Amino acid sequence: MARLLDSESSEAETAKLGSACRDWGFFQLTNHGVDESVVQDMKDSTMQFFRLPLDKKKAVATRAGGLEGFGHHFAGASCAKLDWAESLILLTQQKEQRSMEFWPADPARLRPSLDRYSLEMSRLTSRLLGFMASDLGVEREALAGAFRGKRQSVALHHYPPCRHPDKVLGITPHNDAPGLQVRRGGTWFPPDPLAGARVVNVGDILQGLTNGRYRSAEHRVLADAGRGRATVVVFQDTCVAGTVRPLPGLGEARYRAIEYVEYLKGNYRGLAEGTRFVDSLEI
Repeated sequence: MARLLDSESSEAETAKLGSACRDWGFFQLTNHGVDESVVQDMKDSTMQFFRLPLDKKKAVATRAGGLEGFGHHFAGASCAKLDWAESLILLTQQKEQRSMEFWPADPARLRPSLDRYSLEMSRLTSRLLGFMASDLGVEREALAGAFRGKRQSVALHHYPPCRHPDKVLGITPHNDAPGLQVRRGGTWFPPDPLAGARVVNVGDILQGLTNGRYRSAEHRVLADAGRGRATVVVFQDTCVAGTVRPLPGLGEARYRAIEYVEYLKGNYRGLAEGTRFVDSLEI
């Protein structure tokens, strides 16, 4: 981020950012400016929550047909498989849309930690979008406006140790740190995590928004035999006037427009079936 913000290196670094989004769909961002105390507080409170007895975690359990709350969230073909993980998924932005009954009161620091962390991630997203717009050659407001005011959600994942890590997956391969693997050209690559970096990936919806200029990458999480770990994942929704479609100014549209709600339904079906719904939108 420091090189992106530096006028002398910004152009070259923006080109690197664009290359990562086109060629890999993943990148690690260092010197991002996120308050490290906020990051550490989020990590600590997340681990404290997952160390609670199961009955206390179930106090914020997800409900039938819902996504928010604590539980084992299904993935895989026809939702027949469980990931080797327990998760807490919460809607964090906008504040008035939060379902606070799913926000744990124990540990007491989790709610304020998550509130601060979600705001930091919103600021970071806004900064990155400006440089992505420059790389794509579109108006900054056109790209930023597609994200502004849209939902942000956070998924806290805990991967317990597994005596047979070769027989399970922490999170099954999907499109949307240690143990993370990214698929490229049919081969899985384990990224070498950089200290203090934020890992950012292009999601399917951004692929459509950029008319295929940026490509989402299939990825998965592996279990570990000797230790458990937790991750904090932030998802930022986007759409243009209530529809998922390419931004103007990026050439002839390669994806058909679809109502945002219908896109979400199709995306969930694709996740359950092991397919990519965004591919079905290609013209």
